[in-house]
Amino acid sequence: MKKLKIYLDTSVISMLDDSSLGIITRRFFDVVTQYNCELVISEVVENEINETKANKREAIFYFLSTLNVMTIPYDDRSNNLAWKYVIEGVLTDNHIDDLMHVAYATVYECDAIVSWNRKHIAKQSKIQKLNLCNLKYNYRSITICTPQEFIDNFI
Repeated sequence: MKKLKIYLDTSVISMLDDSSLGIITRRFFDVVTQYNCELVISEVVENEINETKANKREAIFYFLSTLNVMTIPYDDRSNNLAWKYVIEGVLTDNHIDDLMHVAYATVYECDAIVSWNRKHIAKQSKIQKLNLCNLKYNYRSITICTPQEFIDNFI
């Protein structure tokens, strides 16, 4: 059976506190570890983590190191696809980092993007537009969901 390749956006990685979302996020990481999913981030995620306060940044990078997460390097194909999303009106260029997450996951053929960003990424109307663009530009559609939706629907 093929391993699921999961792209983690920054909202998931940074949500490991004691809030209700943090509890779900920790459960998500327990599940993907148990099922030996392949976890992927991009340089965009690393850059966003680097913008956090030092103690949080160190904790996040330490946590990632315990999971054996693969980092996708900068890539022109992903960058071009993200800008196509802008041209197609999915989101404005003010949200290029959000679109870069989707583009990296699409180009690198991840099975799903897991995100807590319900405004710009894990929102049904945006998912439909993103997948229409993917098909238009000869990429496959991609599943985008929250950690809870992943637990409920994939495992």
